[in-house]
Amino acid sequence: MAWKAPTQHLKKKELLSAERFYRLLGQQNNFIDRDTALIFYVGLVGLIGEELRKHKFVRLPHLGDFALVGQKARPGWMGKAHVRMPPQDVLKFYPKEKLRRYFAKRKKGGEDY
Repeated sequence: MAWKAPTQHLKKKELLSAERFYRLLGQQNNFIDRDTALIFYVGLVGLIGEELRKHKFVRLPHLGDFALVGQKARPGWMGKAHVRMPPQDVLKFYPKEKLRRYFAKRKKGGEDY
């Protein structure tokens, strides 16, 4: 069975559309227009991709770290065939401790800080 993202079950209304995302990003940044927010966001994504290609590691202040971690060769299914899959790099995100504590506290029903 093919892998599906865990967000596959969400309805369209629960997902953040591109238009709404750029509008909210513009509001968070002193009401900049949609095109400026788009250029900023695409630039940030490009910077992260470039750093991952060069160094296999990116630290985002106040959020966490992105890293390309080597995954060992392993058995797996490719279609109906059971084969040995080659080693590959997998993208991992390691959130900052403060961010983890914030969401853990929200999950428990505590106050947001």
